[in-house]
Amino acid sequence: MGMPLSGTDDTRPAVLAAGGEVSRGALAQRARMLAAAVDAHPARRWALVCDDAGWFAAGLLALASRRRTMVLPQAPQAGSLAAAGIEVDAVLTDRPGDFAGYATLAARENELLADDCQPQDDAKIEFYTSGSSGAPKCVPKTYAQLRREVEALERQWGAALGTAAVAGTVPHYHLYGLLFRVLWPLYAGRPIHAALCQQPADLRAVAIKTPFILVSSPAFLSRAGLDELPSASRVAGLFSSGAPLPDDTARALKRDWGRAAVEVYGSTETGGVAWRAWTDAESRPWWQPIGGTEVDLREEEAGPRLWVRSGCTWEEDWMPTGDLARTSTDGRFALLGRADDVLKFEDKRVSLSEMRGRLLQHTWVADARLLLLPGKRALIGAVVVLKPDGRAALDASGKLAMNESLRAWLRQSYEALLLPRKWRFPETLPDNAMGKTEQARLLALFGGDEA
Repeated sequence: MGMPLSGTDDTRPAVLAAGGEVSRGALAQRARMLAAAVDAHPARRWALVCDDAGWFAAGLLALASRRRTMVLPQAPQAGSLAAAGIEVDAVLTDRPGDFAGYATLAARENELLADDCQPQDDAKIEFYTSGSSGAPKCVPKTYAQLRREVEALERQWGAALGTAAVAGTVPHYHLYGLLFRVLWPLYAGRPIHAALCQQPADLRAVAIKTPFILVSSPAFLSRAGLDELPSASRVAGLFSSGAPLPDDTARALKRDWGRAAVEVYGSTETGGVAWRAWTDAESRPWWQPIGGTEVDLREEEAGPRLWVRSGCTWEEDWMPTGDLARTSTDGRFALLGRADDVLKFEDKRVSLSEMRGRLLQHTWVADARLLLLPGKRALIGAVVVLKPDGRAALDASGKLAMNESLRAWLRQSYEALLLPRKWRFPETLPDNAMGKTEQARLLALFGGDEA
């Protein structure tokens, strides 16, 4: 693949917006307009906050061409910058009125045009992720790392996707959304739907106009009924990332809807590492490394930790993931749980991920998270989303009875010492915009004294 936008005379559609199509040539001109405005501004550190994916793309290319440091906050509000203590000199945004107190550059048409707008490989992009602790963490990357990743994605899946447009239910200010919704389509010549699709009805509206590639998350796909989604015949490809899809959802998408989701495993630090798609229950645990990515296991006290190396990782050489794994003879690997969720109680070891898997086998449990609760004594807390039958049992018998029923289920596999002591039964897990359940939000559920 060459440059993402090669000239101003390209009439192919680049962005599909409510106001009409924006050609690749027109998007290149937008980027040159913004580059000229950046040239005239002294700011070196820019927050890039645009709801419209087309203007976001133009801003990304403009700032990368001028080697300005780009800051992508966790959420597209001024409060997200302030809460994380992120210092920026200016904000490039399509909502300048929302950033009072910051120097802003409005993402809009203007009369100035830079001579060129070639993104530079050494341009820096700062991603912010809460990780498992909930505290904002800066993950710096270069444009070269992003470019190499989209090149790997195109090699892996491009031939099967053709020229279909791309629509997403995930925001483009996190790495997954930026790569799959914005930068990969730009490099591959696929149109981008500018607006975020927040409801299944939005996807049905997109499907009426054109076949499309859906970039989504486990949270969205699990909550949307198959009858709410557009016909699978209108979806050229389906990607999901941020967390594993529940097995029932993965199976139903392939068997009942008609298209398997390609799940992508990775993180902001590592970039995309591996993928899988539902074929059958036996092959379900196994992940296939994305082309160009190497994986290795290194033994630690908690077990064999997965290490990865590629041209897309935060660190140049081998770097650790947060997961334990085992490998197969054909190069695939299966995840065994988080390396940091292996706990010891009186010299007895327990994996919270493994225990979660056991809980998910209960006929009443739709989803669950387990976590270590702070305090003088080490206690495990369980957050469980119940299926309709389980919710009915909870309403009929009460919380203490439900606690004991689930503890009895786990007691078949674990000693009593290791079982969760506190339980919460919310209607849904407290997910963020990417469908990830953050540790801080789970802990907040245990603020009271309830058992």
